[in-house]
Amino acid sequence: MTSVAERLLTAEEFMALPDDPSGGKMELVDGKVVTMPPAGARHGYLARRLDRALSAFIDEHGLGILLGEAAFLLARGPDVVRAPDSAVVNADRVPFGGLPDDPFDGPPSLAIEVLSPNDRRTEWLQKVGQYLDAGAPRVWVVDPRRETVTVYDADRVRTLTGDDTLTSDDAGFTAPGFELKLRDLFA
Repeated sequence: MTSVAERLLTAEEFMALPDDPSGGKMELVDGKVVTMPPAGARHGYLARRLDRALSAFIDEHGLGILLGEAAFLLARGPDVVRAPDSAVVNADRVPFGGLPDDPFDGPPSLAIEVLSPNDRRTEWLQKVGQYLDAGAPRVWVVDPRRETVTVYDADRVRTLTGDDTLTSDDAGFTAPGFELKLRDLFA
């Protein structure tokens, strides 16, 4: 029996594809298109709450930019293009001529993934690994059901719960003073 090898896409070919007709998010994982259903209301609400808190602090201190579901080229051969729910790009990595229409080349400084009820552990752990392997200093995984935020960096994994507070250190910010209580985030 003969098998036909699936042709892997490049990041450029992937970005030229039409949008998913269901309105879902598409990513490129090892050259293969992966689609996810549209996010639910709680997912979107938590992502925007995080965005508001982060954006104000980032802008006030000139730390960089905050992007929502922007594409990041994490690897070549086979290509990996991920689009975290939110991402911070430090000021020193923002292109002088403006942001590209294509995927941002390289990882974000902070990738944030908000879990949906149908997300499988193996899939989101793969995403975390890809961000870290590409050089992302920090990744946050927000779990609405457990009301936790797990902070990943190259050296440690830390899960915050209940009365814990996300800080500048958790975000990898050079400016001190960022604080977001988990109780406020999940309120």
